[in-house]
Amino acid sequence: MRLLNTDIKKIYTASISSILLGAFLIIGSPEYYILTLPLFILLIGLFLVSIENVYYLVAFCTPISIKLMVGSSGINIPDEPLMLVFLLLFLVRLFKDFDSLRSILKHPITILLLINLAWLFITSVTSTLPIVSFKFLLARIWTVVFGFFWGSLIFKKPKNIKLFFTAFALGLCLMIVYTTNNHAATGFSQEKSMLVMHPLMDDHTVYSAVCSIVFIYALVLLTFKNGGVTYLGKALAFLFACFCAVGIVLSYSRAAVLSIIFAFGFYLLLKLKIRFKTILIALFLTLALAITFADKIYQTVKYNKAVSGKNLATDIRSISNVRTDESNVERINRWESGYRMLLEKPFFGYGPGTYMFEYSPYQRAHEMTSISTTHGTMGAMHSEYFGPLVETGVIGLLIIITLFLTYISTLMRVYYNPTTREIKMLSLAILLAMLSYFFHGLLNNFLDQDKIAVIFWAMMGMAVAMDFSNKSYREQIN
Repeated sequence: MRLLNTDIKKIYTASISSILLGAFLIIGSPEYYILTLPLFILLIGLFLVSIENVYYLVAFCTPISIKLMVGSSGINIPDEPLMLVFLLLFLVRLFKDFDSLRSILKHPITILLLINLAWLFITSVTSTLPIVSFKFLLARIWTVVFGFFWGSLIFKKPKNIKLFFTAFALGLCLMIVYTTNNHAATGFSQEKSMLVMHPLMDDHTVYSAVCSIVFIYALVLLTFKNGGVTYLGKALAFLFACFCAVGIVLSYSRAAVLSIIFAFGFYLLLKLKIRFKTILIALFLTLALAITFADKIYQTVKYNKAVSGKNLATDIRSISNVRTDESNVERINRWESGYRMLLEKPFFGYGPGTYMFEYSPYQRAHEMTSISTTHGTMGAMHSEYFGPLVETGVIGLLIIITLFLTYISTLMRVYYNPTTREIKMLSLAILLAMLSYFFHGLLNNFLDQDKIAVIFWAMMGMAVAMDFSNKSYREQIN
C-alpha cells in the first residue's frame, strides 16, 4: 500500500529526531551504542520509501554531523555512513540502469571529474604514503558519488535544488545556534571564536565558508524578481540569510567577507553581460601582471602592519601583512614548504592527503612561527589550488583549474540563455555561491571535510542538471 504524504512526513520527522538522539548517545554515552541499532534499521526503511528524501536528510545532517574516532581514523556520524550506502546503490544503478546515466557521463564537467578521480588514483599508487592517499581517494569518491552523480539525477527538477538547500540550511541554522550560544558564553571573544563550533566543525574558517555559500544562495533567492519563489520560500531565504550573516560576522573570518565581496563583483560582470572568454582573458592577464610585478607588490605590502585579532576591519586589512601577522606568516611558511616539495616531485606529487605528514622537513627555522608544527597533526596547505599542485603534481592542478573554469562557463551559459526565470535565478545563486568558495580556496582548503564537500559536489551536480534542462545545451547536442 502506498504511504500517504502525512505518513511520510511523520516518518522523516521521527527519523531526524532519532538521528539527533543517536548522535547524542554515541558521543555522550558510548556504552549505549547498541541502542542505535534500531535507528539504522529505520534508515534502511527510509531508503526503501524514497531515496530523494534520504538525500535531503543527509544534507540536513551534514552541518551537525560529529566525527567519531575509530582507531586513528575518523568518520562523521551520521552523514558519511549514509553516503557510503549511496555509493553502493549507485554502483548497482550503474550496472542495472546505465542508460539513465549515459548523458550525464558525457557532460564536460563529468568527464573532467572522472579524469580528476583517475589522476587521484594514479598519484595514490605513486604516493609516498599509499594508505593515506587511498583513504583520501575513498572519501573523495563517496562524496563525489553522493553530491555530484546522485545530485545530477535528483536536481533535474529545479524544485529539488531548493529542497536540498533548504535541508542543508536548516541543519546549518542549528549549527549556528549551537556556535553562537557557545560564543556568547565567552563574551563573543574573537580569540575564542576559532573553536566555539567544536565538535561539529574544526574551526571558524570552514564554518564561515559554509555560511558564506548558504548566505549568497539565500540572498539571491530573496532579491531575485519573478523567480518562482513562494512567500514561504522568501521567508525561509530571509531566515537563512540572517542566520548566516550572524555566523559570518561572529566567525571573524577575513576570507569569508572577501569571498562575498568577490561574488558580488562577479555579479556586476554578469549584469554587464561580460562573456566567459573575456573574463578568462582578463584573469590570465591579471595573473601575468601579478607575476611580472611580484617584487614591487611585495615591497608595497610588506609595510602593512595591521594584525588580525582586533576587529573585522583590521582583520581584512591584515590580509596583506606578510611580516608580522602570525596567521599570514604561517600560511607563507606552509606555501614555502610546499614549493620546496614541488621542486622534488613536480609531476606526480607526494600523493593525495599526504602534505600534512610530509612537509615538516621542508620548513625553515626563520620562516616558522609559534603555531608551526612538526608532528603532522595540524598541517593543512591552506590552499585549494596549491594543495593539489604539491600532492598530485602539475597535471593535478591543471585538471582542477579546468574543472572549476568549466563549471563557471557552464552556469554562465545557463544564466545568459535560460529556459525559465527560475532557471536563471538558480543558476545565478549557485554560480555566485560556488564562486565564493573558489575565492575562499585561495587561502584555505576544506574539500577533505564533509561540511564543504557535500554542498560543493552537490552544486557541481546542479550545474550539470540545469545545463541538460536548458535549451541552449539541448540545441548544441542535437
